Amino acid sequence: MGSDEPVDVIVDDSRSGGLPTVWSPSSVNTFIKCPLSYWFTYAQGWRPAPNAILLAGTLVHGVLEELLALDPDERTIERARAIYTDHSATLEPELGDRVNRIELRERAGTALRNYFEVEVPADIEVVPDGLERKVSATIAGVDIAGTVDRIQFSDGGVRVLDYKTGGAKPQYAAAYWRQLLLYAQMLTDEGVDVADVALMFLGDPARTLVRPVPPAARTRTANDLATAAEQRGDYDEQSRWQARPSTLCRFCPFKTACPSFSDRAVAVPGTEASNRALQNVRDLVLRPTREPDPDLVGDPEVTP
Repeated sequence: MGSDEPVDVIVDDSRSGGLPTVWSPSSVNTFIKCPLSYWFTYAQGWRPAPNAILLAGTLVHGVLEELLALDPDERTIERARAIYTDHSATLEPELGDRVNRIELRERAGTALRNYFEVEVPADIEVVPDGLERKVSATIAGVDIAGTVDRIQFSDGGVRVLDYKTGGAKPQYAAAYWRQLLLYAQMLTDEGVDVADVALMFLGDPARTLVRPVPPAARTRTANDLATAAEQRGDYDEQSRWQARPSTLCRFCPFKTACPSFSDRAVAVPGTEASNRALQNVRDLVLRPTREPDPDLVGDPEVTP
């Protein structure tokens, strides 16, 4: 890969389905990381293909949602296992041939075992409608919506918590906290008194990180959203999107079609030639661009 300087990339948006009118915390993070990656995802419709990591996240989130909806004395590890069995059977027809079932079971099993190491579910007091809560607001003039994993009572207000079925990844820390602060701002606009936000990592090592929500942090996050919306409008008008090379590029599924990733020539993004290159990427599938944003349907573990 060449320089880490941002690169302006002309795109062919004639096949674009248009940009979403409502942002989500995940889409904000994708845009800030790399606008061109955002364009491939939200204008063109390229999304991560189902795999063991994503589906383990979906499975674990579903089990914990159902478990914590029970009365406190029913939230046992035995009950969690039974719920897991039911959810696994429901998910099985959707797995297809590309999903490694052994990896899926191992990841989901590890995350659920670790969950009972991190907290005692009987001690958690979830607020009414506090599981997979859909929230929305207009922040700094920008419409945004998403689904919060869990809202529970905390000292001085409520805690907004997000599950991560993997381990803590320092390279994504800023994005993780920005996502939670956007949720906190949306809930604040609904009149909810948010005292703190938390990340619960269920990989190895499992741990929960908690941060307060000072007004300055919410203001800074609102400014991030407003800046992203303004820049997106400029890029869309010009059909010229910025690629932002970084150390995260090696994890990016779009590097095959990204003009900034290497010195070799690649097709103009959005053209048939570019799309053919992306069709050969195992980790990608082309979906309708009007498909709901993962954040809006509660799909977890989408890499920021």
